[in-house]
Amino acid sequence: MQTVLILLTAGIIASSLLATSANAQGRPDTRDMTCEQAKQLVRTNEGIVLSTSPRTYERYVSHVQYCQHNEVVRREWVPTKDNSKCQIGFRCIPRPRFND
Repeated sequence: MQTVLILLTAGIIASSLLATSANAQGRPDTRDMTCEQAKQLVRTNEGIVLSTSPRTYERYVSHVQYCQHNEVVRREWVPTKDNSKCQIGFRCIPRPRFND
């Protein structure tokens, strides 16, 4: 019985690791594409989550209409295969509040 429990636990852990690895592979990485390819990916998808390094990712949009109503856009530059500062599109950020 104890052996079955250990094998079951090991199987669950292995499945979790494989699922996590598969999810990480599913997000496009800007460093694996040219600047033009990355720009086109944002334009085509209107809003997309992209990796920019092994541990960072962000959502990029092609226009403010793909942000929430209380957000504005800010130009974003990311590293690509052929350009260390490619202007990929925009990132949605909270609308600034002005005190009267």
